[in-house]
Amino acid sequence: MQLQTKKIQWIPGTPFGISVYQVDSLSTQFQEDVLEIIMCMEGSVTLSFGYDAFRLQAGEFIAMDQDAYYLVDGKKCVCVSFFFRLSPYKERGIVSQSAMFACGAFRTIGNPYDDTAANNYDKPEYLELQSLLLGLLDCLSGPEQEKAEFQGQVARAADRIMRWVVDYFDILYYYVPRGKLSKQYIARYHKLRDYMWEHRFETITLKELSNEFHLTESYISEFFRKSNLSFKRSASYDKANASEELLLMTNKSIAEIASICGFSDVKLYYAAFRRWYQCTPAEFRKMFKFGIQDELEYLEISQIKEQIMGIALENHRRRLFASY
Repeated sequence: MQLQTKKIQWIPGTPFGISVYQVDSLSTQFQEDVLEIIMCMEGSVTLSFGYDAFRLQAGEFIAMDQDAYYLVDGKKCVCVSFFFRLSPYKERGIVSQSAMFACGAFRTIGNPYDDTAANNYDKPEYLELQSLLLGLLDCLSGPEQEKAEFQGQVARAADRIMRWVVDYFDILYYYVPRGKLSKQYIARYHKLRDYMWEHRFETITLKELSNEFHLTESYISEFFRKSNLSFKRSASYDKANASEELLLMTNKSIAEIASICGFSDVKLYYAAFRRWYQCTPAEFRKMFKFGIQDELEYLEISQIKEQIMGIALENHRRRLFASY
């Protein structure tokens, strides 16, 4: 299922698509099994997902997972959305089935003077991803698109970007800094989380995981604590997250949705949802299902060449003078 109003130009023979637009406002968007990276090219833009709102300025970007819903509020802001179909990467073992990413250096609306974003953009992993995205934009707007090997070039560039996102922006690194967990831990974590995600509409227990993976319950419990997110909280997130689609795409009652998502009591559903979204399911539905309207104009990449060059030069400056 999907709730996607933006026009996407998918590049034939690749898992990659793009949309370039000047936007004042954009209604709630959702596209299953797709990672979208939004980069602000000019002006500033406010995005809202879950119950949080973030502001991006020119050159800044954020990853919207395939199950994320958001609103956009800008003033003649120019943005580029990079779309990556995740199925091919999952089939090749590059991306896990339950993959989520925390990508981008964004300012929270509640603290507009926060300089964390600017500091994050001096970090090499952010600068490299920004450079890769800009390089792909340049390729799409250059003479390469007339060549026979163009699709292969785009596919290879998309692969490189996805591998970088997986290596540096996995949601796990939001809770535990990259480098503090072994490769073995990360691999096992994703296997456990994949199983939990596949069975998110059921009541998953430590005992079930213990039997499935031939590990003790105490080991699994301690294993999850190392990620700073317990087994119980991980399971409650999966269920609350799965309910988003039902809240936005159906007219089912809150009680029905709670039952479908495996909550034994609607009060437990309310508690889990509020814990992760800081609002009730009904408030979430009201905000995102009946939100603002689309007010945007589509552009060609050739129309933002000046912005691409300006951000690329700033990227080069940051790389030159940043101290890692």
